[in-house]
Order: sequence, then C-alpha cells, then structure tokens
Amino acid sequence: MRRLLIAPMVLLWGAAPPVPTPLLPDASHWCGDPIEASAHPELLPGYGGGGFKVRTANPQAQAFFDNGMQLAHAFAHKAAIAAFQEARRLDPACALCAWGEAWSSGPTINYGIEEGERKKLAEIAATAERLAQDGPANERALIAALKLRYADPKRGNKAFAEAMDALARGNPGDDELAVIAADALMIASDYQPAKMARPVELLETVLKRNPDYTPAIHFYIHATELAGYPERATPYADQLAALAPAASHLVHMPAHTYYWIGRYADAGTTNVRAVEISEENAKRLKLPEPDGHWTLAYYGHNVSFGIAGALMAGDAKSALALARPLVDMARRTPKLDNGRQLLVGKAYVAMARFTPSDEMLALPDPGDANPGTQALWHYARGEALARKGDAEGVLREAKALPSNFKPDPTEGTAPALLKVSRLVLEGRAAMLQNRFHDAAKAFAKAAKIEEDKPLNGYTDPPLWWYPVRRDLAAALLADGNPQQAIAEADSSLKRRPHDAVALATRASAEEALGKTRPAAADRADARRSWRGDGRVVG
Repeated sequence: MRRLLIAPMVLLWGAAPPVPTPLLPDASHWCGDPIEASAHPELLPGYGGGGFKVRTANPQAQAFFDNGMQLAHAFAHKAAIAAFQEARRLDPACALCAWGEAWSSGPTINYGIEEGERKKLAEIAATAERLAQDGPANERALIAALKLRYADPKRGNKAFAEAMDALARGNPGDDELAVIAADALMIASDYQPAKMARPVELLETVLKRNPDYTPAIHFYIHATELAGYPERATPYADQLAALAPAASHLVHMPAHTYYWIGRYADAGTTNVRAVEISEENAKRLKLPEPDGHWTLAYYGHNVSFGIAGALMAGDAKSALALARPLVDMARRTPKLDNGRQLLVGKAYVAMARFTPSDEMLALPDPGDANPGTQALWHYARGEALARKGDAEGVLREAKALPSNFKPDPTEGTAPALLKVSRLVLEGRAAMLQNRFHDAAKAFAKAAKIEEDKPLNGYTDPPLWWYPVRRDLAAALLADGNPQQAIAEADSSLKRRPHDAVALATRASAEEALGKTRPAAADRADARRSWRGDGRVVG
C-alpha cells in the first residue's frame, strides 16, 4: 500500500505513526489547496460545491458557512476555518457555525491533531452543543457526532465516523451528510483498502444523483485509488477542474486517477495548472518573491506529481516548466528541508532526461548540507552521461553515490533509494558497453528493490521515478531473449499501465518473434501515451 500522507512544509520520512503527521511532498498521496486565510475573510468563489441551510437570520453568516464547507472539502484548510470563524462573528448564536469551525479544524485524511488542539476543539464543539439545545434533531445529532471525535484521543475518529455513517443512513438523500460520513470513514480507516467499500458506496450514491458535486468527486478519487480501482473515477476526474477552477487541490486531484490508469501526460499538465494557481494565490497574498509560494501548504506535492507524470510521458515541456524553477529555488536556499532535498533530486532527473546533457552536467554540486539532493545530483549526472554515450562517466557517478545519507533524511529509505540509483547507473553503463547480460542482472536487482518495501508502497507519486523492470525487459531483448523480455514488460505494465517505453520494448520483442499484430497494437498504444521524441517509441 502506498504511503497516504501529505506534507506542507515540515517534511519528514519514516514509518507510519499512529496519527498522521506531515510528510514530504514527494511522499504524498493526500494533499490540499495552497490558499491561506487572509487577514479579512472574504467569500472565495470557484471552490466547488458544499454547504447546507443553518439556523441563522444573517444571510452573510449563511454565505460564509457555505463557503467554509466548500473550502474545507477542497482542502483549503486555513481559509475554511477563517470562513467559519467569520460566520460565527456575524452570528454568535449560530450553533452549526461553531460546529463548522470545530469540524474543519480537526483531523483530515492528511493530518492528525495534537492533544492541545483536541481539547480546544472539544470546547468549541461543546459551545455548539449549548447553542443547539433548542435546535432541530439533525443539528443536535451532527454536533453530538463531532463531540465524539474530540472526546477520546484514541477512538475519537472511529466514533465520529460511525456516528456520521448512522446519520447518513438515516438521511439517504442528503449529499452533504454522505460526503462528511465518507470522509470520516476514510480518516478512521488507517488507509486500509478493504475499508473503502462503504465510503465508495456513499460517494457513488451521491454521484449517481449529482454527478457534478465536487466534494463527492474529490473523495471518490481518493477512495477509488486507495481501493485499487482508480479507473472508476475517470469520468468525474475529467470534469473536476472545470467545476472548481480556483481550487488548486481540486485542479490537481485528477492526477491521482490519471497516473494510476496510465494517463501520465494528463497527470503532468494537470499539475502544471495547479502550480500556476498556487503561484497566483501567492501573488494575491503578497508573499515575498521569488520563493514565497514555497511557504504555501502542499505546493511541493503538485510540483512532485507534475514532474512524475511528465517523466513517464516524455513530456519535456511540462517537466521542465516545473523542474527549472525548483532547481533555481534550491540554488537560493543553502539548507533545504528533508523533503525538498529529494524533490529537487527529482527535478535533476527531469533536467537529465529532457535538457541537453551538458546543461545538467553544468549544474553545481548542491553540497554536503543537502545530502539527499547531492546523491540524486550524482544519479542525474549519470543519466545525462548515459545520454552522451559515456559509459565510464556513468560508472564514475555510480561510484560517487554514498551508501547512506548522513544525516539520513529518509529515516531508513535511503539505502534502498541509493542502491537503486547505483544499480540503474551500472545497468546503463553495461548497456552502452554491450554487456547486456550484466545489464540485465543490474536492472533485475534494482527492480526487485524498487518493487519491494520500503520503496514500493511508500509514496504517491512513487518515490522512484519509473518502473525499472522495463529496463530489464530492454536488456533481455538486447541479449537475445525476446520471450523473457515480453514477460518482464508484461510485469512492468501491470504496475504502470500504458507506459510508452515498456510498450515500445514489448513491441520490439514481439516483432523479433514475428508477432506483428500485437506489436503494431503496442506501438500504437505507446504513440498515444508518449509526448517526447518519437524515436523512443518507434
């Protein structure tokens, strides 16, 4: 199972804790919108649907409540909290306005909360309960459910989810209750695919009657990805950005579907736009240039996902639009946090793959202060040298890779990451030297590490930028084993469907065996998926 946590800026790696804590952007499945609350809350359009009638005589309080729901469902967390606080200011007697502040400030599928926060939110929920003493039954039930979340630090999420599910069952026509319940069940699931059945059921019920309801689309993309059938969300993912054009997170969200169904180019371009929205927000908020947008939550996740999709699709334009500013930021930042070190490493890979080799080779050593970036700088240099045909240079860079990071910014993942980097470069050099059997051995070892824990299942998008098994297929083909090459390409394509490079390799192996019809189908599929040099896919 992939690691399903997100980091805003404090970026750490390691084993999953009992309560979700922020992780590096590259290690993120869950993510969010970068907008921050302004000093004077205002209604923010373009964030999709959400909201319901609350007991207030103040139309502006109602408007801010609805906007708070919209922002919360779009993971614009701080802006959502500010909207609910403004609703409370406009109508201090509004019970569900207080509920909204306590709910939107609590745990999400990204984050847990600290004990001090839990106690404060329990107090706000208690205030909502007092204000709702003479209110309707559903209002009191919604608040009672939320009180359960903050009553017990160990079981609170599960108790809230169960109570919300009961409310949703009792009100089967209420879209908002169904979405809140599905979200709560996902938070309480410990990210177990087997526990996605009920959230999926709730969200599919909503989408059947209201296919444009953005909160349901958002969580449906997450739930179907977690459950292992991301393709179900495709028709909804295709329309989400147009339904919530101001919400960076919702513009980004289709990438979670696109990447895992093999629409890599769409995963890349989707995130290019999400990043642009983040940067527009940074200007609106008058954050300091040139790197103020990096203080916005989740910005790095969109950059990471965009580069990941573009690398798989051969989309140089999208990859470099994201990678070059990232490299420039790193030059201006003497000490990068842990997560950004490895994200800059991904930018180096994009530079190595898509710029003239000498451009990558001219980039300066990022220095010992950034060991993760420095290691991936060596790896990317090796990739650039491989493009130049310099096998000896590739091997020099492989030898320059450390065996671990000191200090290790990946808390245990580093040895695996570095082994894959070294083995891939050794395989590249062996291919250049026509030592195809040796190349196959190196790629086989690298593929096993890349597909195993801790690398496999650790991140979304994946920590390693491509499936190494496709290189094993290419080496076997070059070594005169087309049937084995097909088997390895098949295995790679199960993990990354419609990967153009793996498809092209399989097509070549099929052609070697005289299987012209399947080879033609594979080449056509590869050409549809690929955005780069046509020589790669034939």
